[in-house]
Amino acid sequence: MKLFVKFFAWLTCVVFINTAAHGNDALRCASPEYRNAHPEKCASFSGATTIAPILGGVGVLGGALALIGMSAASASVSNANQPAAQPMSALPKYDTVGGDVESIKISAIMDSAQYRANFNQYNDIRLAYSIARGFTGHNTTIAVLDTGLDSWHGRNVAAMASGIIAPNATIESYKIAYDMEFVSYREIGDIIASANNANVFNASWSVDMRAPDLRSRTQLEQLTDTKFISSISDAAINQDAIFVFAAGNDYDKSQSSALSAMPNVMPELHGHFINVVAWDSDTGALADYSNACGITQEWCITAPGSNINTGTSVADGTSFAAPIVSAAIAVIREAFPYMTASQITDLLFETARDLGEPGTDAIYGHGMLDMERATRPVGAPLVPVADGIMRPLQTARVSGNIAHQIRTAGLQFAYFDKYGRAFNTKLGDNISIQNPGRGFYRLRANDEITVFDMGRLKMGLMDTDFIFGDGFMKTNDNQKFGFIGTGHKFDIGNISLFHQARIGFGAPRASSDSMISHFSNIYTASIKLGAQFQDWTISVSVPDAIVSGTMGLRLPTGRAPNGNIIYNNYELDLRTQPAIEYSISYRALTASFIDNPFGQDEFFIMARGRIKF
Repeated sequence: MKLFVKFFAWLTCVVFINTAAHGNDALRCASPEYRNAHPEKCASFSGATTIAPILGGVGVLGGALALIGMSAASASVSNANQPAAQPMSALPKYDTVGGDVESIKISAIMDSAQYRANFNQYNDIRLAYSIARGFTGHNTTIAVLDTGLDSWHGRNVAAMASGIIAPNATIESYKIAYDMEFVSYREIGDIIASANNANVFNASWSVDMRAPDLRSRTQLEQLTDTKFISSISDAAINQDAIFVFAAGNDYDKSQSSALSAMPNVMPELHGHFINVVAWDSDTGALADYSNACGITQEWCITAPGSNINTGTSVADGTSFAAPIVSAAIAVIREAFPYMTASQITDLLFETARDLGEPGTDAIYGHGMLDMERATRPVGAPLVPVADGIMRPLQTARVSGNIAHQIRTAGLQFAYFDKYGRAFNTKLGDNISIQNPGRGFYRLRANDEITVFDMGRLKMGLMDTDFIFGDGFMKTNDNQKFGFIGTGHKFDIGNISLFHQARIGFGAPRASSDSMISHFSNIYTASIKLGAQFQDWTISVSVPDAIVSGTMGLRLPTGRAPNGNIIYNNYELDLRTQPAIEYSISYRALTASFIDNPFGQDEFFIMARGRIKF
């Protein structure tokens, strides 16, 4: 038994609307559901727009453009470009958003004529942020399966797919309907197969049959065509393409169109399919004409679809919500070309702003498409420090020498979110200075190991803090430097003058799980001048400072289109301005002030002594 379904298509500019006051109501009265719910508005409805064609070939499931029509079809272009009123959205608010984007840039975008044409709608999806971050859909292709650019519907759907959201995406328009009559599903299958460069397929059309009535793949093949099914499957598997379907405009608050439920009978479409319901930005709710997600809620999302200004017309319908989502997919594809289709759909679902009942629900699915959340990191950020090793991106502590050279070089590196997307940040913004804490070194002076001592000449090993680092800048602990020191003391009356000088040398190592790749040999020098009078001692010194040495960094800078992490190598000179220490001592008590050129200055008082038994 074959199933024949009525074909509905509402086009005010083409078909029949003569009265401006009741234009949308007349269009909506084409739906039996709407007529039953609003008999007072449809008393004069004649039903003249109902057509019932039989599709060619073996396909018998009728199609309908997912369109309500134009709110003001006869309006001039100048009227169409008038900005909408300020938003009255009931969407959830998020306090911390777009911290990486300057507010003046966001304001400039929102002030542009293109943005203000759909001000409420674009604000609902927070479009200004993806634009400000520089994403335009470049190097992506959207295949628009519609009525062609020579018709009102196809031209305006394509305009929304290629507009301000993804202006640099390539739009390929494929004609699947002529004079409001669809071609056969076999022909649609051939068209899909021919669009072998498409990343996204936009289908702004639906059928009368409801999603729960689609029960098996065999049934779907019988109602459409095996070529149609196989072409969709091949595009999903072989092209990693995503299909975006409009939910339909049947005023059904329980279910979407049957084609929106294809993943239920074609498991390979999971991660390659998004069903779109329409949001009314003026009422802050699901548009009255829009079907709800229903059983498609796990792959369903909400996008603005009412009073959409396409540039030449103003229209309502899930027809125009769908290409907004298709354009969003193009933006993500461009920004992160290594993401798979399933990662992209998961990302859009996870970052959608919740609507209706908490969590995924049968009305709004995952909620409102959110371009701000979708184009910023999701989850705990990670940084690759070696092949196959990831560390949490937490502020790393490093010595003043390392911190100064890193900040001077202005280096950037990439970190990764839970989807493996690369985001750039300044290395200097993710490190803090580990203050030398020289007072503790003074207390631990006996940790030095003297291996040779002959009068004025001394040789041995000493602990160092020159190249300290932790976290993703980790260095090996307990690295000792060798040193050679000399000193001299001579008296002038009751005052003893002294000087000490020391040269240090070492070959420090970086940890294997660090972005520091290596160190060269490091050489240090220190000098101390002072005077002693009875129990008092004063001195001025330059503590150990690096006079020669370099550090290598291997920084991740992004991902290649194939997903491989890209690294850049840097060599930093570690020579820096030395600290100066001023000290005064009385017997075992010492007070010191250290002027650190990098990091905090230090002041400490200590007492040292020994207890003998």
